[in-house]
Amino acid sequence: MAKAIFHADFNFSSRLTRAGWSVKASRKPQTLPRELIDAGIAAGVATLPDDNKAKDETPPKESGETAGD
Repeated sequence: MAKAIFHADFNFSSRLTRAGWSVKASRKPQTLPRELIDAGIAAGVATLPDDNKAKDETPPKESGETAGD
């Protein structure tokens, strides 16, 4: 399983198994099978999330902080 952000609704039928998916667009990354994500990227409706950006948005905690400071 992998994560991707879908910018538009997307329907996909697997080429490997007897399965199909209907993905709704969302600003949040969704965990889905890699085959589906690759097809969404190829169709131009999905992108991989930028993990480094998400880490940069959370400020690190300063050491030495105590409750009430």
